[in-house]
Amino acid sequence: MGTLKKDYNVIIIGAGVVGLAIARSLSDRGVGSVLVIEKEKTFGRGISSRNSEVIHSGLYYPEKSLKTKHCTRGRQLLYDFCKKHNIWHRMCGKIIIGKKGQEEDIHSLYDKALNNSIPDVSLLSSSKISSIEPHISAQLGLYVGCSGIISSHHLMEAFFTISKNHDHDYLFMTSVVDIDILNSGYKLSLNNPNGELETVTSNWVINASGLASDIVANFLGDGYIFPEITFSKGCYFKLSSEWKGKFKHLVYPIPDKLSDSLGIHLSFNSDEQIKIGPNAIWLNDKEEDYNVDSSLLDDFYDQCSTYIKGLKKSHLSPDYSGIRPKIRSANSKFSDFHISDEQIHGLPGFINLIGIDSPGLTSAISIGKDISKVIT
Repeated sequence: MGTLKKDYNVIIIGAGVVGLAIARSLSDRGVGSVLVIEKEKTFGRGISSRNSEVIHSGLYYPEKSLKTKHCTRGRQLLYDFCKKHNIWHRMCGKIIIGKKGQEEDIHSLYDKALNNSIPDVSLLSSSKISSIEPHISAQLGLYVGCSGIISSHHLMEAFFTISKNHDHDYLFMTSVVDIDILNSGYKLSLNNPNGELETVTSNWVINASGLASDIVANFLGDGYIFPEITFSKGCYFKLSSEWKGKFKHLVYPIPDKLSDSLGIHLSFNSDEQIKIGPNAIWLNDKEEDYNVDSSLLDDFYDQCSTYIKGLKKSHLSPDYSGIRPKIRSANSKFSDFHISDEQIHGLPGFINLIGIDSPGLTSAISIGKDISKVIT
């Protein structure tokens, strides 16, 4: 007896930037019969729309990590895609600033940038920083010219349009609640927008479900061990209109190793509105809470007033927040991406993407290309 025909060749769980990038890459390769399942009302409503929208260089991560691989390759792919599709972006560069006593940290980052083959990096003196960013105070700094900013929504809109134009199907307001392993392929149980249970089958399943990616992986059963995610919440504050357009570069402090974050940094959008953040707060209960507590204002001010000249508390107001899906390890402070073709666990056709936090936006096209290459 032959194998029963599946409803779809490929199901992608999650319509954030990575899921959409995979769908777009499948479109480019002419792969049809694709269904994308998303729990929100439309694409890009989760953590993909709640970040700094920074195009990262790839200098922060260990040389042979997946983050370094996909960020350094994805960065140029992202710039090229934006130019081709007229998506707003700016290669503005960033300055990582050091205070007195942090000279070794800056030089260490410089060495790491060279090891990771990051282009256009140079050490900056205090006077040089003042000349290019008059409102920034620092003892020394590291200039990273290939960093930039992007409109993440317009990027995701372009991915979505390419995918839809290739007749890919989308199910919004739909959650995956269970997965059955078939003799060939998979059967997904779904909770549809009407609160009804339905099923759909496919040859391939790509788990790009962000904050729920470890939960979705565990639907495969108790016989498999996959990484667990911890939520790291990051809040942003915006600066008052008098700061609009005052900065030409992104400005970052030394990374915060304790929280596995890049620290409260300064960035801006296409309207030149200045924002600072994110901080990092571990959420042990894994609650998807995006409220910004105004009591954090003092901490944001204390940290940012050390490097932003003339900053006053009255200039800060709560903006928005995001959540990082972090894979925490007892023996490592570094949280890498988990991207795995689970054929190695006897699950052919199932691909897990777990813990895709920053630099997931920068890495999305690179990840999409790699995933699409294994789809048959």
